[in-house]
Amino acid sequence: MSPLASLTAAALVAAVVVAFLPTSPRRTPGSLTPWAVALAAVAAAVGTVDAIVERHDVAGAALMLLVTALTAVVQLYAARNLRGDPRARAFFALSALAAAGTVASIAAQDVLLLVSGWTLATVSTIALIRTGGTHPQTRLAARRAGWALLVGDGALWAAVILAVSTTGSSAFTALGRLSGSTAVVVGVLVAVAAVARAGSFPFHGWLPATAATSTPVSALLHAGFVNGGALLLLRFQPVPSSLGPWVLGLAGGATMLVATVAMLTRPDVKGRLVQSTAAQMGFMLVACAMGAFGVALFHVMGHALFKASLFLGAGSALERELAQRTTVPTKRSRSGAVAGAVVVLVAAAGTAVATGALGHPASVLLLFVVATAVVAGAAVGAGAVAAGVRAAWIAAVALAAIGYLAIVFPAAETLAAEATGGTLPIAFAAALFVSACILGVIARGTGPVADRVFAFAFSWGRPPLPARRAAASTSAPFGPLEYGRL
Repeated sequence: MSPLASLTAAALVAAVVVAFLPTSPRRTPGSLTPWAVALAAVAAAVGTVDAIVERHDVAGAALMLLVTALTAVVQLYAARNLRGDPRARAFFALSALAAAGTVASIAAQDVLLLVSGWTLATVSTIALIRTGGTHPQTRLAARRAGWALLVGDGALWAAVILAVSTTGSSAFTALGRLSGSTAVVVGVLVAVAAVARAGSFPFHGWLPATAATSTPVSALLHAGFVNGGALLLLRFQPVPSSLGPWVLGLAGGATMLVATVAMLTRPDVKGRLVQSTAAQMGFMLVACAMGAFGVALFHVMGHALFKASLFLGAGSALERELAQRTTVPTKRSRSGAVAGAVVVLVAAAGTAVATGALGHPASVLLLFVVATAVVAGAAVGAGAVAAGVRAAWIAAVALAAIGYLAIVFPAAETLAAEATGGTLPIAFAAALFVSACILGVIARGTGPVADRVFAFAFSWGRPPLPARRAAASTSAPFGPLEYGRL
């Protein structure tokens, strides 16, 4: 690791020790930890500036800053949120330890240190989930996360051992020397590890279950932990595996489609946020499978900042819901929705043509971004506020789309260059987009097909209901805890 990365990791290890220092009776045990983590964030910020100036591993430096800064913010929030919780000290220590493992894997200059830090973050995060309480649902979440994540870590260790034993070196540059079936196996194993960390199919069951844990833990999970697959795939990108991208694309594509609909079925705030994260991680895996590592990294960093704020603000959802119920509902404007969608679509399409974004190797991914912006424009245009306010918000959405296409999308290559070989064809992402549009229309409709889609999405990530017991044992709890049958 570089000196600044080593300093960042050392500050996080010191934060683990600080978590066990005694505090005043009025303070939450372990609440001194955020200040040590903040020092790690300062070191990471200096390292990011140095990486930008030297143009060396900007992606790793930016992710290191993101992880440390978000950990400090969430811990500051937890200092009040966990006041009176007997597991508060364990949360501060484990969250700092998970951040230290993540930083070590990000800053690693060989595969052995990367996989060691990766597993340290995994084990710490599983223990973090368990600090959410003694409720059976929390124990179930820790159990399911443990099985899924440790399977992924086992696959990563197998990939590293196979690569090192074949090439005789643990350096990242040696990965390009893999060939034949060995390269294929290593690529698939790394893809499995990334899919498990992202909570994507077939490991999609552990992420929804974590909604039962505490809010600070949820924020750390969704803001940083699940995003690690993007960097892992970037580090192992030199492996010439033709099958690995297909594993990523199929798993990520299936998760993105179903989790988007599943988000509409969840009645709870955290449940909707969890499924939204799953859908975003599916998009990240598809982007990596297309070779667009820079786009994937930009999206996971933006998603981390956005989702952390939503989880930390989840407690005020009840107040917002009560405020909505006390207001008189007003009719939404269909013409405004059409106008908003058209304005955003024209602005985005014109920018894509003017900037030459359509010639980018990953331009097909813009279909998802533009479609999201168009839907946002339609939602704003259909609002019940004054026409002038709606026009201003539509203009803001259009400007955001223009800024993404003209600035963010081209700048993605500063984080990571696009891969040129061993990626999925453009037709795969195009077919995925068409499938998403069709599924969205069905989910918004009515009828037997829409009902079946709803039922499938509702059960996504949940174990099936067992057969009803005999009448003599009906007093016992029935069904999995996710269905609320306690």
